[in-house]
Amino acid sequence: PVNPTKIGPFILQGQFLRRQQEVAKEFSSFFANNVLTSEKLWDSILNDPSTKSSFGLLFTNHLKKFANVLSGGVGFLLPGGILTKASTSALEKLPNHLHVLHPYVDKALGLQFTLRTQMEKMTSAKFERVLHPIFEEDELTLIIAGGFLGFAAGLVQQGIETGAAAKWVSKCKLKIKKLVSRLFSSSAATDQS
Repeated sequence: PVNPTKIGPFILQGQFLRRQQEVAKEFSSFFANNVLTSEKLWDSILNDPSTKSSFGLLFTNHLKKFANVLSGGVGFLLPGGILTKASTSALEKLPNHLHVLHPYVDKALGLQFTLRTQMEKMTSAKFERVLHPIFEEDELTLIIAGGFLGFAAGLVQQGIETGAAAKWVSKCKLKIKKLVSRLFSSSAATDQS
């Protein structure tokens, strides 16, 4: 169950949900260090076709505003779209200089702390909705594996209850003894030759 449900002396709740604090810590650490890093964010901004042109346009517009402010608002005109060329050149060189910013950006964003604290505050239902898509892809496999393990456990329990397990273990011991005696008798015959 998503929310803790008391049945007699027992409280039932899913393991991930019961360990929300611990899971939130691991989840936020993984995402902050492997998925939402400064390096990957900048790579997406600069190389993803859906963001590259928008960022280029934004960068060019801010460069033009900056040049206007530097000129004292007079708005001097530079020949032949020189600001656009400067912007294009800067965008081409930018990836070579970003590496020095990554540690600062990762620290300034504070994604690991923010993710962890926000996930810890979530209700059980919201927390389950965050985790569910992760397991949804493998849900059928988990159900089948759980069914198989339950069936196997039931067979073992039935074997113990009926004494069939003890008979099976005795047969296995006997087969192992015979195999071992054959191995030792054949190795002794080989040594004598």
